[in-house]
Parts: sequence; C-alpha cells; structure tokens
Amino acid sequence: MATHKTSDAVATIFSILLGRPIDADTQAKWSSRLNNSESRLFDMMDSIMLSREFMVEQDSISRHERLRRLYALLKTCKNEQLKPIEQAQIMYRMVFNRSVDDFGMQVIQARIQAGKFSKLGLLLRMLKSPEFRQPYRRIKPIQRLHTARSEWVKQLPSADRVLDIGGSSPTVPEGALIELGYQHKPKELTIFDKPPEQQYWGAPNYSQGEKRVFPWGTVQYMHGYAEDIFDNKVLASQTFDMIFMGQVVEHIHVDKLPALLVWIREHLNPGGHFYCDTPNRLITKYETGDDSYIDPDHKKEYTPVELMALFNEAGFMEVQSKGILEMPNVQSAHKLDVSDYYDGQLLCDHAERAYCFAMSGLRAS
Repeated sequence: MATHKTSDAVATIFSILLGRPIDADTQAKWSSRLNNSESRLFDMMDSIMLSREFMVEQDSISRHERLRRLYALLKTCKNEQLKPIEQAQIMYRMVFNRSVDDFGMQVIQARIQAGKFSKLGLLLRMLKSPEFRQPYRRIKPIQRLHTARSEWVKQLPSADRVLDIGGSSPTVPEGALIELGYQHKPKELTIFDKPPEQQYWGAPNYSQGEKRVFPWGTVQYMHGYAEDIFDNKVLASQTFDMIFMGQVVEHIHVDKLPALLVWIREHLNPGGHFYCDTPNRLITKYETGDDSYIDPDHKKEYTPVELMALFNEAGFMEVQSKGILEMPNVQSAHKLDVSDYYDGQLLCDHAERAYCFAMSGLRAS
C-alpha cells in the first residue's frame, strides 16, 4: 500500500471508529507502522476498539449508525486480507460493542472449519438477537457537556433587558440563550453576533434582519465582531440588566478582551450581572497538548484564575466562578479519559476541576 494511501486509510478508519478527526501524531505513528510492515490495519482497529473512548462512542450512537459505520469500515478494509475470525471480532465490537464471548467463538470457529462462515450470515443472526435490540446507555460526551451548560443557564436570574454577545443560533430565532434553556424570558433580548454568513455554526436558516416578537418579548439582532462592539452606535447609549457570552471569550483576540470587559461593565445597569462560560485550559491542555487548542478558532483558552483577574481589572464586583462538567480524575491522572465526561457532576463549585467554567461579575449600584 502506497504511503499516502496508507495515511488516508488510517485517517478514515480512525474517523469511522471514534467519530472525530485523527490527530497528526497518531496518524503518523500508525502510518509508519503500516508502511514498515510492523502492523496491519486490523492491529490499528483492534487497538482503537479496545479503548474506553470507542466503547463510550459506540454506546452513544443509534443502531442505524452502528451498521452504517460497520459497512464503511469493511468497505475501507476491502483490500486488507482479514481472517474470518478477525472479521467476526470487528463485527461484534461494531454491533455489540464487546469482544466475542466463548460460546460465540465456538460457533464461529465451527462454521469456519466447516467452510460455512459468512459475514452476512453472522450479521443477520446478530441483528435478530435480543442483545442488539436493547436500549443504549449513554449520550455522547459533547451532549453531556451541552446538558451541563444547560443546567448552568437554567440557574441564571431573571432580567428584563438582556444583551447576548455571540448568541446566534443556526436554527432557533430566539437565540442560543433561550435554546440552552434560560428560564426567565426577557422583555427585550438583543443578540449581537457576526454577520449571518460568518457565524460560527454557519448561516442561520431564518432571517435576522427584523425584530421578532414572541409571546414573552422581543428579539433584535445586530451584527458585528465582538471586538468592535465599541463602534456600534445603537448599543452605545443602551444599558442592560444582564449581558451574556456563551463560549465566546476564547474566540476574542487576547489584546481586545480587557477593553471589551470594561465596555460590558459600563453597559450594565447598576446591580446588573455579566455571565460567560468558556473552556478550562487546566483541562483542555490534556486533550490537545500545550501547543494547540480544542478549536482552531480559539485565540486563548483561559484558566479560572486568569479570567477572574481580568474581571477584577475591568471593575466587576462580587466576581464568582462555577465549574461546568466536573472532571474529577484529569488533574491527578494527568490525562483526559472519556470516562471523566460521565464520572463528575454537571455543575460544581471548583471551577479548576471542570471541563468548562462560568464566570460572573456585578456592576455595583
């Protein structure tokens, strides 16, 4: 197999099995082993399918998606000389998310010896089994994080006039704050985000050009970059009971954030609060290493101490932090294991122990 084809196959298999892109180091490692005949593609698949991440990923996807991935995997490996027992092992892990049990192994080996083994026959028997029809147990890690963020948003206090910076939703005209589950619908919600065609999740499937009226209040969209909000003449004279930024701080140029925080404090009504949440660099560094962030658009991923210092410098009072999706084992183990997504609390008081953290500040009366 040519080198570039090997590398492509490695990346494709990794994506099929784990549902995410492969990192450069892992791709280079397996490509080298395969090109030097130190390993086979089956060895790579076997290693991944025994990992905790694969097991959680498989538990989180539908029956249809399991079968789609199995078909894609076998298609990718059609030129690989897989032994019948290896084919069976792949099918058990993709369909049942486990290794072949002793009884299953005896049946498979008997069929192989009799020359009656077929992938299709095995698959049909698996699809008819009670085990295949049982419900799945887990949600995806990213869904677990979304649930934790939603729990935090549900606890935010009521406010009549709200500004959400970066709060556009691709599908919900009410905006991301309402989509996350904010319980106290404001009378006036202003959403300031990039122009529709430049928004993070892609252009929304609804118009943001006019004020929208809902039973609980109005939503008005304004467009521009967060760093340039100072230039918005409409917002210049307005103040709000609450300003919110959900997963936005990390996208703002580092040298522009201090001035933006001052602008936010000055545009709060006395007694008004600013709330934001952001990935915690104390945790994400174990996912990406020291030289990269979890999203290529991130300008900086902050620690709770770093962001709290910026809040204090901007003049906020009663600055507080909250952990979102506690990961209790990461800092002691010095690595991020997918099980951490499920072992910790959705919200915790120790921001440094969580995958994301929230920060809040008050404008004094």
